[in-house]
Amino acid sequence: MRICIYQMKDRGSVEGNIRAACKTIPKVRADFLCLPEFFALPADYIKMPVERVYEKSKHTLDEIVRASREFSGYIIAGTVIERDDAFYNTCYVLRKGEIIAKYRKINITEEERLIGISPGEETVVFDTEFCRIGLLICADCLSSKVVKSVANRSDVVFLPISLTSPSHPKVEGHPVSERIAREYGVTVVKISRIGLFNGVKFGVKSAAIAPDGVVVEAGGAEEEIIYVDL
Repeated sequence: MRICIYQMKDRGSVEGNIRAACKTIPKVRADFLCLPEFFALPADYIKMPVERVYEKSKHTLDEIVRASREFSGYIIAGTVIERDDAFYNTCYVLRKGEIIAKYRKINITEEERLIGISPGEETVVFDTEFCRIGLLICADCLSSKVVKSVANRSDVVFLPISLTSPSHPKVEGHPVSERIAREYGVTVVKISRIGLFNGVKFGVKSAAIAPDGVVVEAGGAEEEIIYVDL
């Protein structure tokens, strides 16, 4: 199976970010295409009340669903703000215009909680013709309970993550993803974003990590499309 990791840069607007994703989707030749957490949202949006963020970005899913009709494989569509009985940080899995699965982030951050996002309740694993796929979103990887529930039942775990703060302590390598891959015998596919702060690009490297180590990783803090064959 061939996986395409789209390490996107933040273009500073919802429309610019959606346009970049939709333009890339038809060009990809892979079985899976992965987008980062909150891929459509400019960096400063996460500080706004969730109702406002939702109103400004609620068309994101429709646009990506439409673009998915031009792609034969599965799209792990990063995450969007979903409005139901509450607001959730939700990862949709798409194929040819259809929603195959969706997962609501369980281990939300304090920042997400403060703007009005609620935690999900159920982990999600689904079968494909290639293997069994599990979904985690960013800080979910820090919850041993959530990780165990997903990784114990999966062959490949997709982990979309969002922009870090430039002040966030720098982490060398992929220690959390490597531990999950090694402990559960899975491949972890981590999909990151690239931001710009005071003219300086920053972000965590995207990567695919197998039980015996890193298979491939991004070169640095640049937009990049990475392919990996498993």
